[in-house]
Amino acid sequence: MSEFLHPKKAYEEYNLRQDIYREPSEIEQALAEAGIAAIEMPLSANDFKRLSEGFAAVIEECPDYLATTGVKIDERYGSQAGYTRKESKIDSKTGLQLDDPKSYFHFNEGVRNSWREKFANGPKVLRDFLEDGFEIHDSLIGVAKRTIDELEPGHPNMSKLYFPNNESFSFLRLLRYDGYQPRSGMGEVAKPHYDIGGVTIQAYADAPGFWAAKDGTSGDRKHYDTNENQAYTFLGKGHEKVYGSGDNLRPLWHGVDRIIPAGVTWVPERTAAILFVDAPEVDYHVRASDTLP
Repeated sequence: MSEFLHPKKAYEEYNLRQDIYREPSEIEQALAEAGIAAIEMPLSANDFKRLSEGFAAVIEECPDYLATTGVKIDERYGSQAGYTRKESKIDSKTGLQLDDPKSYFHFNEGVRNSWREKFANGPKVLRDFLEDGFEIHDSLIGVAKRTIDELEPGHPNMSKLYFPNNESFSFLRLLRYDGYQPRSGMGEVAKPHYDIGGVTIQAYADAPGFWAAKDGTSGDRKHYDTNENQAYTFLGKGHEKVYGSGDNLRPLWHGVDRIIPAGVTWVPERTAAILFVDAPEVDYHVRASDTLP
């Protein structure tokens, strides 16, 4: 689209008025009550581990190629597909670690063909990693479609909002946190925040620590561990911008704690995979202050 819809315009255009007279699905009930819902995950832990190991191999064997994968995808959010590296950042005054050393990779539908063309003669390890990522991305898009279909009784036309003409716009984020030696003053792995987008699928994490608080910054944190064949879904600030603050489904305040077993001298790498699903035709007008109040 040459011009994106404003959230209020999208609400009218898609006729997104909530239907309070329809029986809500189990997923909608869980989202309304806790802000987060467990959903079925067709992928196994081994599928995500294989993708993470492929990412590690690419980082080790062809970092120069990996550095050229970055592509700015969307002017609305300033979002970028491809590889990003973040180094550790320490507060000089307090000694607290502000940022964790990590590598992450964003897959997006709009860049697949250009990556395939660009790296057609590139290292096999990179091509294999990308193809594995595309396959997992497609599977998670399918999970998102089924999840949003489950929300249709109470939120008619929600599928049209996020998948107009069966098209999707999403980011699969693959995260690899560096291993580290435990020390005092280490902060959280992921700082508390609201997601910027519409629907989030918390697909996988190989270590505990993910938490959510239904009532926002003042709410009680509850931890949610990854179980085999299970994922979690919740909403971001983009959903609120479209549906309004009176909707029964609210964005979720969440983050990741460091949970370090007693007596360990080395904490291994941590892997996580998250799918962020956005409405392709809508500019949410979400500000940084909306996600980090």
